[in-house]
This record gives sequence, structure tokens and C-alpha cells, in this order.
Amino acid sequence: MSEHPVTAAYAGVLLFIVGLAIGGGGLELNRRERERIQGWSRADGSVVFILAAPGASKRTGKALVGFQTSSGDRITFTSPPRIGFRTLRSGEAVSVLYDPADPSRAVIDPRAARWTRNALLAAASAILAILGASVAWYARGRMLTAE
Repeated sequence: MSEHPVTAAYAGVLLFIVGLAIGGGGLELNRRERERIQGWSRADGSVVFILAAPGASKRTGKALVGFQTSSGDRITFTSPPRIGFRTLRSGEAVSVLYDPADPSRAVIDPRAARWTRNALLAAASAILAILGASVAWYARGRMLTAE
């Protein structure tokens, strides 16, 4: 880096910008997701059973999930059998989010996966921004001493 401090400074600035972009993208993704489910209700549901084609893995099928709305209606819907890193099992209790105006649009609440994603994006953003700022600052110091 001592022979090309300007290049190192540009690399540091680029890393800093990429870190900010990842952070901004994560914030926007979270905002859109929260906006989409704003006003939705939460209910306790359970996986009725896992639907899988004959000879196929239960991981590639669909989970049939049932829950009861606040008005007492019993609703079932299908969902991917994997939520984040965990695979659903028949009889498992799950948290369900649903639109009170259209409960058939229900989804299993991926709260743990959402928090994990947000934490990883925040960590990656912070690491890249700090690393980029450090490299740029160090290269700036090298440029000043070279003059």
C-alpha cells in the first residue's frame, strides 16, 4: 500500500460506500416488509401435515397450516416446509400472520429468519464501512507523509 496510497484510498472509499449501500438496502427491505404486513393480525397455528409428492423429500413439499382467526373462522393454507434454517414438522406450533380482510393470504411469521437477516446485514454493513474508513484514513495518512 505504501507505493499506491491513492489506489488504497479509493479502495477504502469504495468499501465504505458498499457498506453503506448494504445497510441502506437492508433498511429498505425491512421497511417494505413491515409496510406489507402492517395491520395484519397474529394467531397461533399448527402444521397439520406435510404434503409431498410420492417419492419426493418432505423438504420439497408444502406444509399445510391451520389456524383460527380472531372472528373464529378456521383457515388452512399451504406454506414452504422450510422457514429460515428450520424445517417444519407435522403437529408443530407456529405463529401465523394474516390479513384480517383476507385471511387466506396468511403466512407463517418468519420472525427469527427476519431478525437473523437484519442482524447479518447490519453486521456486514458496519464491518465494511469501518474497514473502508480505516483503509481510506490510513492511505490518506500515507499520502500526506509521502508529500
